[in-house]
Amino acid sequence: MEDPTIIRLTGHVAAYPATREARDTLRRYLDEAHRTLRSDPDADDIVRDLESAIGDRLSALVGSGDAPVTGARMAAILAEVGPVSPAGPVSPSAAGRPRGRFWCRIHEGGWFGGVCLGIAAYGGFRVDWVRTVVLLLTLFSGGLLAIAYLALLLVLPVVPTVADYERQRDAPRHA
Repeated sequence: MEDPTIIRLTGHVAAYPATREARDTLRRYLDEAHRTLRSDPDADDIVRDLESAIGDRLSALVGSGDAPVTGARMAAILAEVGPVSPAGPVSPSAAGRPRGRFWCRIHEGGWFGGVCLGIAAYGGFRVDWVRTVVLLLTLFSGGLLAIAYLALLLVLPVVPTVADYERQRDAPRHA
């Protein structure tokens, strides 16, 4: 028999013994839920609620013994919970391509307007590296880059958080 692993779920203090197959089945289910709900602003709350519901079923199942949850048992629990689908009807345009990367300022965590954080989110860079490069280029350009930076402060749209940026980036384009 394979070594059991431990599963911890949101809303539950208990750790549930499970086989690796059960853990992988649960991980695939939750990852699919995240993908399905990626354009829903309440996606994180919905996935937490799903984890809590799965944890409730595991508590009832595992509470009687120490045997790990098997992959088949996990699949049965997930079948009880049911598939995850978006709350509203999916429009034909929603099945299209995602919006993709876009230039913006990100308010949360931004030092001076969030331009560097927006550049880091756009390019997938570490924000500390972007800030360092911008500072060095500003010094070596005699402050010329500061003028471009101020222009970006006026022109770029503001996004509250990096998570909101990623959600908007991955959301389908509107017709």
